[in-house]
Amino acid sequence: MNAPNVEYINPFVDAASHTFETMCGVEAKRDKIYLKGQGDDITGVSGVIGMGGVASGAVVLNLSVETALQAVGKFVGEEYTEVNGDIIDGVGELINIVAGDAKNRLVKNGYAFDIGLPKIIVGDNYFTSQSSTVPCVVILFSSEIGPFSVEVSLKKES
Repeated sequence: MNAPNVEYINPFVDAASHTFETMCGVEAKRDKIYLKGQGDDITGVSGVIGMGGVASGAVVLNLSVETALQAVGKFVGEEYTEVNGDIIDGVGELINIVAGDAKNRLVKNGYAFDIGLPKIIVGDNYFTSQSSTVPCVVILFSSEIGPFSVEVSLKKES
């Protein structure tokens, strides 16, 4: 497995921090970055968006239910107590903004990327996975509304 390209990862760190600050009004601090292993279960709401161009793969925004309710609530100015269509749409919009911002940062660095449409996963004890030959970098963030993570898994096209 090839090592992840830091030039692909840093724009996602910056984009996630910027998105949560500007769209949700909360400071998101990067805590830890690591390579995803086997069996990293998730419970909550995840937004997944595919990317293509000089590299292909996906980016995933993982939020606990509590963090998703808070993030979307701050994003749209409403209070939520359960996952519903608004939460699903809001998480889809947040991952779309993160991916779009990262794409623009990548383009400024000379990398051409396209992004797909977001897909949302809601549930208990699920996991997201890419090809075993492509490293997946997990970026953990902390914020006043709770922790969340962004997974970046991109493989350079030949």
